[in-house]
Amino acid sequence: MRTPAVRKYRSFFINSTHWDGFQPREDDIVISTAPKVGTTWTQRIVSVLVFQHTRLGTPLMDVSPWLDGTFTARDDMLRTLDGQRHRRFIKSHLPLDGLPFHSGTSYLIVGRDPRDTVVSAHNHARGMNATADDRMTSPTGEDVHTPEQPVVADDLADYWHAYFTRSAFPWEPNGWPFNSPTRHLESWWTMRDRPNVLFLHYQDLLNDLDGEMRRISAFLGIPVDESVWPDLVAACRFSAMKEKPERIFTKGSVADIVSNFEFFHRGRNGQWRGTGPEAAALDLYRAAVAPLPEELRAWLTRST
Repeated sequence: MRTPAVRKYRSFFINSTHWDGFQPREDDIVISTAPKVGTTWTQRIVSVLVFQHTRLGTPLMDVSPWLDGTFTARDDMLRTLDGQRHRRFIKSHLPLDGLPFHSGTSYLIVGRDPRDTVVSAHNHARGMNATADDRMTSPTGEDVHTPEQPVVADDLADYWHAYFTRSAFPWEPNGWPFNSPTRHLESWWTMRDRPNVLFLHYQDLLNDLDGEMRRISAFLGIPVDESVWPDLVAACRFSAMKEKPERIFTKGSVADIVSNFEFFHRGRNGQWRGTGPEAAALDLYRAAVAPLPEELRAWLTRST
């Protein structure tokens, strides 16, 4: 069974129509997250589980394309995916209503405390802005109506206000200049009991990477080989990913951009506590998470 997307998402960063030409396979894996909540980390985890070793013949971003991203041409990504013979795992930042849902696909949904997400998103958005060039102003050259690159405040306090009060999409409440982290999770929360949907929390991955990787492995039906397991876990720690970024990023404009700022940032939760947000800023955060179902809100905003 395949349920089509019901809403189109189009921004400087995202184009949901890239999924229109995608042909699913029964064992596909989709990693769907809001930006800066552990997407690349989860892709790396899935890579070592699928291949059962730490090596990647090509960079992770080629092995696991961001299909709704705008910085690589859709047709190039579809050709890459069509040619893959291993179990495919694909990155997406789309909520459920923007993504076709297939009963044969396994979906990994990742959440993170929005107070930490805003700090990482600010670092990422500023880094993208500071290193942007002509290659970014028309990411794929698919048409002349590509949305303009958004302007992001340098000051975290100003950015905090924008992040928690607006989105790149008028029907969403927060996440600027990306899509909404709260709406993304809420859209998937109703599917959490489906056998092909697994929710992961950034804090759980930090607290017990070994245990969470075993949980992902079981969900994907991949047996754990204890003889190689310690090496697989070690390769998914932030220190290992930071040490060899060439394993992650494709050569070209995106790699050139992210090489100029700290893509992985601090790799921890609770980082918002060092930023000294004022009471009014925390009120914006509370207002953003208040509409969430109580169980989801408690799961997402657990104490760090």
